[in-house]
Amino acid sequence: MVAKQKPGTKSAASPGKKSAAAAPSPVPEKETGTVRRVLMLLRALADHPGASAQDLAGHLNLPRSTVHRLLATLRANDFALHEPDGSFGPGLEMYRMAGRLGARMPYRRLAAPHLEELSAQFNETAILSLLARPQLRMFHAATCFPPDPMRYNIELNRLESLLWGATCRVQLAYLTEEEVAAVAAQGDLSPVKKLHPEMNELRKSLARIRADGYAITRAHRTANAVGVAAPFFDGENEIAGSLGFLIPEFRWNDKVAERVVAALRDSAGKLTRQLGGAPR
Repeated sequence: MVAKQKPGTKSAASPGKKSAAAAPSPVPEKETGTVRRVLMLLRALADHPGASAQDLAGHLNLPRSTVHRLLATLRANDFALHEPDGSFGPGLEMYRMAGRLGARMPYRRLAAPHLEELSAQFNETAILSLLARPQLRMFHAATCFPPDPMRYNIELNRLESLLWGATCRVQLAYLTEEEVAAVAAQGDLSPVKKLHPEMNELRKSLARIRADGYAITRAHRTANAVGVAAPFFDGENEIAGSLGFLIPEFRWNDKVAERVVAALRDSAGKLTRQLGGAPR
C-alpha cells in the first residue's frame, strides 16, 4: 500500500538523491537521433560558416568526435566544405538547393499572417510589395483589407515605378547608386501631382529612409492618403520588398504614426528573419 502524504508536509527525498526543487538548472539536452543531429549540423553550417569543428560541437552541445563523423558524411555528399584553414562551411549541394528554393520563395504565403495582423491591429489596408530588380520596378503582390468601408483598392501584379510612394521608395533606398540613377532616368511622373523626379530631392529622401528604416509619403500615388512602409530583406541581406499601409490623411497623426511605424518595422523584421536575413 502506498502511504498518503499528509497535507502541508513535504515528501522526503530518497537517500543520495537531490529533491526536484533543489535540482540545478538543466543544461541543453544532447541530441541522440542521428537524423536530428545531421539536421542540426546543416543548420549550424548555414548559420555559422567558417566555424571549426570544436565551435560547431559547442553550438550543438555534441561531442567533437560525433561532429567530425557527421561532417565527414556531409563532405562526402557535398553538403559541407572543409576550408584550407580547417574551418567548415556549406557545401555546393547546399547552395544548389538554396538557389532552387530561393527562386520560388513563397513571399505571399509567408507575409500573409503579417498582413492580417497589421490590418486587424490598425483597421487599415496592409500591402505586400515586391521588388522586380531586373526590371528596376516593383509590384504589389498581396493586400489585406479591413472591414471599414473607407479603404483602397490596390491593383496587384502590375509593374510600377520605384520613384513614387512609400512602398516603392523604401525599396529603392537599398539599391545601388547606379540602379537609383537608372530608375530616375526612367522619368516616371508622380501619379497624383505629375511631378518630375529630381535627383537631389531623391537622394536626400533615400538617405533619410536608410537612416530611419522606414518611409512615409503623402499623396505620392493616391490623393489625400499617407503611405508608410518598412523594408524586408532576403537570405543574402538584399532588399526583397516592403510591408506597408495606405491610410487616409484624416486618420493620420503623430500618435498613429509612431504606433504604425513600430508595428511595420517589427513585422518586416520578422519576415526578414523568416527569409534567412538580418533585420537592419
